Amino acid sequence: MTAAWALVAVLVVPGVLAVPGALPAAAQTVPAPASVPSLVEPAAPGSPPVVPIPIPEIEARAAEVAALLRQSDARLADDPRVQDVETHLPEVTEWIRTRLIGTMEAVQAPSSSSAMANLAESWSLTHSRLQTWSQTLTRVAVELDRELSRLEALRTTWAASPAAETAWPIPEPVVDRMEATRRAIVLVRDRVATRRAEVLILQDRVVTEIARCDDVLGKIGQARREPAVSLFARDSAPIWSAAAGAIVITDIGPRLKRSVADSIELAKQYLRGQAARAPVQLVLFIVALGLLVRARARARQWRADEPSGSRIPGVFEAPLAAALILTLLATLLIYPRPPRAVMNLVALLTLAPVVLMARHLLPPALFPAVYALGSFFLVDRVRELCADMPVLEQRVFLVEIIVGMAFLALALRSERLMTAASGRLRSGTQRMLGWIVGGHMTILAAAVIGAVLGYMQLARSLGTLVLTSSYAALVLYAGVRIGKGLSAFVLEARPAATLLLVQRHREVLERRVGQALGWLASGTWAYLIIERLGLVGPIGSAVGVAMNARYARGTVSLSLGDVVAFALTVWAAIVVSRCVRFLLHEEIYPRTGLAPGQSYALSSLLHYAVILVGPLFAVSALGIDLNRITILAGAFGVGIGIGLQNVVANFVAGIIILLEQRLHVGDSIEAGDLQGEMREIGFRASTVRTWSGAEVIVPNSRLTSDRVTNWTLSDRKCRVDLDVPVAYTTDTARVLDVLRQAANAHPGVFTDPKPLVLCTGFRESGLTFQLRTWTRFDDAEIVRSDLALAVPSALESAGVRPGRPERDLHLWSTAVEPLGGLPEQTSRARGRDDH
Repeated sequence: MTAAWALVAVLVVPGVLAVPGALPAAAQTVPAPASVPSLVEPAAPGSPPVVPIPIPEIEARAAEVAALLRQSDARLADDPRVQDVETHLPEVTEWIRTRLIGTMEAVQAPSSSSAMANLAESWSLTHSRLQTWSQTLTRVAVELDRELSRLEALRTTWAASPAAETAWPIPEPVVDRMEATRRAIVLVRDRVATRRAEVLILQDRVVTEIARCDDVLGKIGQARREPAVSLFARDSAPIWSAAAGAIVITDIGPRLKRSVADSIELAKQYLRGQAARAPVQLVLFIVALGLLVRARARARQWRADEPSGSRIPGVFEAPLAAALILTLLATLLIYPRPPRAVMNLVALLTLAPVVLMARHLLPPALFPAVYALGSFFLVDRVRELCADMPVLEQRVFLVEIIVGMAFLALALRSERLMTAASGRLRSGTQRMLGWIVGGHMTILAAAVIGAVLGYMQLARSLGTLVLTSSYAALVLYAGVRIGKGLSAFVLEARPAATLLLVQRHREVLERRVGQALGWLASGTWAYLIIERLGLVGPIGSAVGVAMNARYARGTVSLSLGDVVAFALTVWAAIVVSRCVRFLLHEEIYPRTGLAPGQSYALSSLLHYAVILVGPLFAVSALGIDLNRITILAGAFGVGIGIGLQNVVANFVAGIIILLEQRLHVGDSIEAGDLQGEMREIGFRASTVRTWSGAEVIVPNSRLTSDRVTNWTLSDRKCRVDLDVPVAYTTDTARVLDVLRQAANAHPGVFTDPKPLVLCTGFRESGLTFQLRTWTRFDDAEIVRSDLALAVPSALESAGVRPGRPERDLHLWSTAVEPLGGLPEQTSRARGRDDH
């Protein structure tokens, strides 16, 4: 009996142990050998139970853990993100420390708007850099947390392997491998924990510097918004005061050097963060240079063809300068919100090519004005670098403005002499130039007075208004001329020259491109002036407040921004519809060979689709839920359908006409007593132009419900019938030949189908023949008239008598007394009435 139970235990118990869940967890745990102490730690409440590693898998799993630990060590040692922060954070901390005192002094003392803008941009760029570092360190800390969790899970698993006594002893090398793996996991975990602590400390330092930047930016913003910096507040000492004469010569050089270094560093930091966009600008320069070089030969050919003047005079003579101007002007489009230092750098780089291009675009008499404008712009940039030294800036500004006024006076006199000598300017243009130059002189005079009295903010604004507006106008004028020249060249060259719409409307397209460039240049000019005056922020805030002004009444809530978005969306839908139809009619349809009616139908359907979809997007822009509109449309649908059933019926009829393709624009139709040409198929009604020239508006439902004759549905062939009467005694064979010859001799008569002559019957005038010919519908009346004139002549030449009605006239006389003795007589006469 005992042997039997032993046999059952040997056969059953191993199978039960092999089934997961057949025994409790405690029973399934492999006991550890007596030589290995138990390292199992109690599991946290709610955490999954630790599954020990089976003894046979320890070697393989240990190798995997070793590889994972090596990867963790490599990530800790070679993480460039943390190294970049550790390397450059001391530099940023030192920059903040050294600039903090000077910034606070500038904030507390009246400073120019440009100086405050430069400070704001410098601190904003540093703040952005620190914010990027903080986000990077946050991601690294999260990754280290995950790594710690993974390593802790590994440590717990290996600590529980094996966790209890086993029936068989574990070899000593396996025990050593488990202990080594546990120690390696703990060592790497400790290093990761240490690195995590270092990252968190580094993150705290970054956050501290961000808080300092936030505080400084808040004070700068408050100082820029304070009324003390208004235009009519005295922010400097008068020129005659003792304070204005106190210039520390020894301090000028270091402060100028620091100002230049700050501007360069600000530009470098910004461009370093936008390095991914630099290739776009480089590609733009290469493409523009290639096009301009190719266009120079074409421009010279234009000059040879037009001795009186070129279409694009001189714009391609300096391709390198033109390419540089276009590339630098694209900075505002390529780089998002570039700082003032970058814009100053772009303006300085643009100066040389603009002056060179002006020699090819302007008359020689204006060259001195261009050179002077460039010189003043350079001096003004130097003056802006002196913004941290108000006294020196005041002196430089006065010299600059006074010299500018003197030059304007000379330029005004020179312009009058040039105009009187050459006579190239009209009197109205001359007066306009005089008013412009005089206005600039007046503004500069006001700037000089303001600078002398100490109102430097007002003086800077006025001087900037004149100088920046003039320089920006010159640069944008050159850009517009280059853009127009490039557009003309592109439209003249392949592949654009092969487009039908370009061949038909080249001048219109060039004019539209020029208008678009002009509007773009005007907007850019206005933005640059507003930005230089420091009004972008206030104007943007005012526009934002106005756009967010909301009208609420019941469930209806609308803002001015919503209304503007609605209007712009509807306008965009109309513009898109017009552009699509123009492209289809001018380029697509002529190449596809569609019939005029089919192309009109397709264009109309697309127009309806865009016009219907556009208001839906416009309503969405208003913030109105489309589900509500659906409910309202369902509620009012019945009433609208009853009240506007005729309009709806005509609209649906118009859609049916366009889809069925039975009536097309240009078809010649006949509907009841109405005959004419279909001119338009509209929403509600169609327009038919009668043969007498009247335009009749016909409801679409009439064209679908009544009988309509379309003379040109399949083709524009039309049969012309002409009845020809001849005498009974005529040779019919000769008549047939004469009529066929007369029809074939007319150039408007088709040879396929051939003219047909038939004898259609007998009449009192004789035999009647009918001449049937085919011609174009548009020429039917002319052909009928020509044949009616040619047939009688042809019959007469052939000796064929035309048919005339014949009558028998009988005369009777009664027996009466003869007169004069004449005998009684009866006479009979036959007469023939000719009609």
